[in-house]
Amino acid sequence: MVLSIALTHSPSQVAVYGLDLVGGGLQALSGLPHVGGIAARTDAERVRRTVEEIHGMLEHRQEVFRERGIDSVQQLRRMHARGEVPELPCADIVLCVDGFGAVRNDFEEIDDTVSDLLRRGGGYGVHVVGAMLRWNDVRMTMQSNFGQKVELRLNDPSDSSVDRKLAETISAAAPGRALTGTKLFGQVALPRVDGTPDDENLGEVVEKASRAVAGAWRGPSAPSVRTLPYRLPARTLPGPEKEARRVPIGVDERALEPVLLDLFGGDQNLLVLGDGECGKTNLLRLVAEGLMARYDSSELVFAVMDPRRTLRNVIPEPYPGGYASNARVCAGLAGGVAKELDERMPDDADPDRLEDGEIAGPRIVVLADDYDVLTTAGQKPLAPFVPYVSNGRDIGLHFVVARRVAGAGRGLYDPLVQAMREIGTGAVLMSGDRSEGQLFPRVYANRQPPGRGRWIQRGGSPRLMQTALLDADGEDG
Repeated sequence: MVLSIALTHSPSQVAVYGLDLVGGGLQALSGLPHVGGIAARTDAERVRRTVEEIHGMLEHRQEVFRERGIDSVQQLRRMHARGEVPELPCADIVLCVDGFGAVRNDFEEIDDTVSDLLRRGGGYGVHVVGAMLRWNDVRMTMQSNFGQKVELRLNDPSDSSVDRKLAETISAAAPGRALTGTKLFGQVALPRVDGTPDDENLGEVVEKASRAVAGAWRGPSAPSVRTLPYRLPARTLPGPEKEARRVPIGVDERALEPVLLDLFGGDQNLLVLGDGECGKTNLLRLVAEGLMARYDSSELVFAVMDPRRTLRNVIPEPYPGGYASNARVCAGLAGGVAKELDERMPDDADPDRLEDGEIAGPRIVVLADDYDVLTTAGQKPLAPFVPYVSNGRDIGLHFVVARRVAGAGRGLYDPLVQAMREIGTGAVLMSGDRSEGQLFPRVYANRQPPGRGRWIQRGGSPRLMQTALLDADGEDG
């Protein structure tokens, strides 16, 4: 079907995307200019991104239909052929899912999205073609969304949704023999254009045909599925000249736009969860570097809690307000800072000054790495900060805290972390073990590549992001 589309339509007419969830047979089509991407079962991230990208195209088409007064797919095709819809790179989009039953069983996170594509896509030129072992692989409520069905030989003829007795007559000796919804037999053609009636080496034949089609096409190809990079140099993010207040910490998966941390505004604090070698410390360094590039030492000071000494020498003079590398020294540093904060509390300050947003002294950023190490054996060295967390915006107190996912199911109820979460602190959940349970509403940890995490803000849905790497500044990434 895909090869026939490629031989009869241009990439500006039809774009094809594939989910290869069974044997890898669709990979031979990836060289066609009509194909924007084939996602294999083993690449769960690309599978999810393919579905999300097509769903985003559907949402965009819905707006285009409304703005241009398009009332049907046929009208869209005519207008697109005349060049009247330049915002759409192609008139029709086809999503091929080989192994449709695996969507529900193994990719539950995209099941609802695929269902929405089936329900609404046809009216906007987004089509879903599913190949499955039996009709029951499709939910009962979704079966009516398939306008056509073709049955090849079934392992169990009683599974036939057309006619069981006719299905019994299809022999394994006749590959490609099919039964249509109108109870007629048909024969599916081989995906080859060399005239040889042989099914040997079909993968190689399809790859050769794909290369020939690609070599003959001189126009633009189908839009590719966008995925996050595995290494993102920090120098590729906006600098202080473009973002004077907010600190870019990575790129968002959906739009591939910078993720901006507004520490002195809406976000106020940042909580980072992730197991070893996932990029927590790099993210803390990135935030610190970004803040120092945007604020001078009269506006900002750091109190660094660093039990593993991973942040040593990260904060240059004159920004350090204190450095502690064990629980005892951390408790002393926290107590000293708490005395300064006590003088800034609203009860002791001028109400008019608080209304103006003025803070008595520089903003204090508590940078705590490996917080789980500091709180072992029931220790709470940062407990002096807890009474001031809710007033942080008024008194200039902000926290950037990182800890392991292991034990986070209990660790999130630490008094300081709980106080941060209660005021709507933003969080980045990086690689971890799902067995820790639901760490945020409907959010579980899972294994991620280094630097990958989910950006979680109150009032918004979690977004996958790639954090930037400071040490990659001199590399191509």
